[in-house]
Amino acid sequence: MAAPATLFVYGTLRKGFDHPMSKILADSAKYMGKGTFQGILFDRGPYPAAVVSNDKDCLVHGDVYKLQKPIKVLELMDEYEGVGELLETGVTFERKQVKIQLEDGSKRLAWVYLHCGYTDHFIPIEGGDYLHFKKS
Repeated sequence: MAAPATLFVYGTLRKGFDHPMSKILADSAKYMGKGTFQGILFDRGPYPAAVVSNDKDCLVHGDVYKLQKPIKVLELMDEYEGVGELLETGVTFERKQVKIQLEDGSKRLAWVYLHCGYTDHFIPIEGGDYLHFKKS
């Protein structure tokens, strides 16, 4: 199966955040709409971290983009997300393929930046929506 040219974002890159990287993403990809995946979202201060979950009641909400130049954009996003680095908040991100459900009910494989490591001391974001969490 070919790597997806789709990216799912759930944090500071979402529509509604005024972040320079979200503008770069919007300029280099086509917004496909909102989506979810089965996971848990955690508050890590300046940004969230997500993990995949087996609990069907736990969803992470975000935005789905179709990348116009996937290799170039993903290299830039890998750097922004600090893939493979231990960040100051105790998070290490890795880019993985996850099945995303779009608002229209369709499903598609997309790249998602997930936390790899322990989450025992992390605080879950109720409802799994970082945009709603930051605005409330």
